[in-house]
Amino acid sequence: MNKKQMLKEQKRLKEEQKQVSNLFQDDKEVYNVFKILLGVIIFIGLSFVIINVFNGNWNLFTKNNTPVEAIDSKMVMAGTMFNKKENEEYMVLAYDMSDDAYNFYSALSDDYYGRKELYLLDLSSGFNSAFLAEKANISNDLSKLKFAGPTLLVIKDDKIVSSYTDEKAITDYIMDEK
Repeated sequence: MNKKQMLKEQKRLKEEQKQVSNLFQDDKEVYNVFKILLGVIIFIGLSFVIINVFNGNWNLFTKNNTPVEAIDSKMVMAGTMFNKKENEEYMVLAYDMSDDAYNFYSALSDDYYGRKELYLLDLSSGFNSAFLAEKANISNDLSKLKFAGPTLLVIKDDKIVSSYTDEKAITDYIMDEK
């Protein structure tokens, strides 16, 4: 190799090095632009969060209680079912609202518009779990009252006047009261 060729080769290598360094510089520029964009996005996001927290749009430090849409006034708990109406006869239909028979009893209670008030008692509710048993015991004493399945109670003056535990008897009584 002569000197001319060597000089040419060195020039070519220098050119290649410049091109490679330019490529790395372009990558650094892309990386820097990416870092700047990421920083701007984070800044805007944090600004949005801080503004909404201070304006009260987001309340991060207290529990957000969602309001109850509608409380069904026809629903009662076993512990309070005796003191609904004074000197008036009313009915309490107790059944498991998570059971397959829910649709039947729900339709039965929805269709009832009689002269006696009809209240519903959910046997699947945790509030009424103390009143569930294998064998029913219909009693005016709350400590002895037990439900074993769907039951219709007719109550007057804080006393159970009559009770029905058979589906047909419940249906017949409610339909007769219409």
